[in-house]
Amino acid sequence: MNADKISARPVTCLVAFCVLVPVLHSQKPPASQPATTSASAEETVTLNAFTVEATTGESYGASNLGSATRLKVAAENVPQSISVINANLIRDLGAYNYEEAVRYTPGVTERQNVPNGSVIRGFLVSNRYRNGFRVAGYESDITNVDRIEIIKGPSASIAGSSESGGFVNMLTKKPRFTAATSAAVTVGTQSFLRGQFDTTGPVANKRGAYRLILNRIDADGWRDEEKVRKTGIFPSFTWNFGKRTQWTNEFEYLKVETPPGFGTPYLAPVFNNSTAPVPVPAGVTPRISLGRWADPEIYTSEPGNGRRANISALYSTLTHQFNRVLSARQSAVVYRLRSDTTRALVQDGFFFDNTGDLLANRTYEQDVRQDKSLRLQGDVAAQDKFWDEMLGGQILAGYEVTRDINKRTYATGNHQPISLIQPVHGRTPLTPLATTISNYGKTGSWAAFANAQISAWKERAILTGGYRRDFAKASWTRNNLNGRFTNSGSVLPDHVNSPLYGLTLKPLKWLAVFGVYSEAGSVRRQQSLYPNIPGTDPRQVLSWISPITTNREFGVKTNFFQGNLSVSVARFTVLQHDFVRNQTDSSVPGGQIAIIEAGNRAKGWELEWSGNLTKQILIYGGYTNMDTTAPGVKPDGTRREFRGIPDHKLQIFSRYNFREGSLKGVGIKAGLVYQTSVWGRAENTYRVPGASRYDVGCDYTKGKWSYSLTAANITDVIFPQAAIGQGSNTIAAPRTIYLTATHRW
Repeated sequence: MNADKISARPVTCLVAFCVLVPVLHSQKPPASQPATTSASAEETVTLNAFTVEATTGESYGASNLGSATRLKVAAENVPQSISVINANLIRDLGAYNYEEAVRYTPGVTERQNVPNGSVIRGFLVSNRYRNGFRVAGYESDITNVDRIEIIKGPSASIAGSSESGGFVNMLTKKPRFTAATSAAVTVGTQSFLRGQFDTTGPVANKRGAYRLILNRIDADGWRDEEKVRKTGIFPSFTWNFGKRTQWTNEFEYLKVETPPGFGTPYLAPVFNNSTAPVPVPAGVTPRISLGRWADPEIYTSEPGNGRRANISALYSTLTHQFNRVLSARQSAVVYRLRSDTTRALVQDGFFFDNTGDLLANRTYEQDVRQDKSLRLQGDVAAQDKFWDEMLGGQILAGYEVTRDINKRTYATGNHQPISLIQPVHGRTPLTPLATTISNYGKTGSWAAFANAQISAWKERAILTGGYRRDFAKASWTRNNLNGRFTNSGSVLPDHVNSPLYGLTLKPLKWLAVFGVYSEAGSVRRQQSLYPNIPGTDPRQVLSWISPITTNREFGVKTNFFQGNLSVSVARFTVLQHDFVRNQTDSSVPGGQIAIIEAGNRAKGWELEWSGNLTKQILIYGGYTNMDTTAPGVKPDGTRREFRGIPDHKLQIFSRYNFREGSLKGVGIKAGLVYQTSVWGRAENTYRVPGASRYDVGCDYTKGKWSYSLTAANITDVIFPQAAIGQGSNTIAAPRTIYLTATHRW
């Protein structure tokens, strides 16, 4: 069957969904554990308006969220699509990084060339948030992540000038007042070796609690010459000043060495941005066919290339509960990043030589960055219910101040072309690296925000509103190449307004219908056409842009089996104006060109499920049907679409637990990700074929020991992820097997 000709029937699916809902609710619910429970009597945890309880038992998903309004809110009361990847799901997936953790999340596509980056509803999302804080360049290790909450679509009323695709918030593991210690060792293919240690417990008669997490990974990459090294140290400490005040400090240190990024070339039978075929010299027989992937193990960069980074950060939060209604919180973040990335990048124009070998031109680059960030955020929350809970409300208001210091040195050159059949490394570059950017700058901003929910008739009708106003502080950048300064912050408008309006109606206790409108924008700014050359270069072209994204979404949320299984259906439209896409092009000054796009649109249907079907069966996943439109037309005159976004994508992950008999303590798990073909390049000159991948695994627990086996991509297919260009498409890893042994004290 041709994957591209599968027709989406969202209306039929929605009708079937509505018919099945009453039937499922008429069934006897399984005797599974509730999605959340209160803290144990042994654990003195302050549960205030800001605290999101962890998922207990073995359930997937979550009954309450912290990312949507910065307050603890029931998931069905939020008028937005939000996916939760909790600790149980991360464990069962065998996920050792962010990209693996989001593999089964509908509307989300992982990327390998951006740390902790993803594509959400068609748009690249590179910003990362930690416990609600946006931290520029934030990078962590999944070892220290308790859950990941992903809001689909722009969420600027919460996060500020957020990105079009959505808002990714990583909630970290916190100190606990019950002692627990665990250690784990994982071995796997590609010489994968991982050690992990996690200990937590109370101090000073439970007035305080500590936690220490250590992590180390040593592995070979699945491409030739690639290495992965990661060391993480995550100590944290919580102190209770009485029953109402809590102070938590978290420190992070991370040292990483990862591959240089980008991936396996797709041998498209077109040349650069045109539909003209790749030229073959007269009388030459090609040694490789086009319209296929190159060997995934081919390393197109140079030995010793890669990304090396050192990250350190301190996060401090003071929370106080004044009374039953009023709470306050003050947080501060100090973050420091040093990174050095060197890589040879395959360009899109392939060519055959006189022997029939297929070669690709390459540029060469080194990007050295030093970032220091300071974030201050404070908020006050009030929540209460009145008249026998017939009317209720909660409101949060706060501020955020940021200050960033950035140093960047960027150098480019041209490397020798590389064979895509039998690559030869270590040759002298055609032109040495030459510095094109050497900047030192200070930037900053401050913001005021407020979010509110007003409920009526015992939360049968809920009105949600949010508003944030960001102000750009005066900033400057010094060009070290010519000593000139560039000042900003005085050009109007220097502020961004970000509203959100939503309504949730619950005609039945288990059924919620919602609609939402939100915006996200950025300060009007001057954009250079060639980002890698100075603004004073006579070849440079400057223009003014005002990026903004709007989001309209409506849908249905429901739950079954006493809240253990959650299902949602949503219809969305995201429209983007004046956003910049940087494209590598060796024919332009500096090797890169900035393309300003207006009218990028993604719309579609999304179905998502998470939780327990029965006491023994857990499920997670969804289906997405997406239609995208980009400015301009294809070579055949039809409208352009987004690169790398399939029309149809299905994701299913499930686990079955044996609870009785000789197999008691055994769990088996399996997953499927299926997607149709995608455009491999923004100019829509060729398509990358669709694919299906399968993951399987099992685990066994007895006493204090547990063992887990995961076989990812068991059929060893080439599964496309992000599409950037012929020479830089990224694909998922080939078949990989992990075995983990864990001991708990």
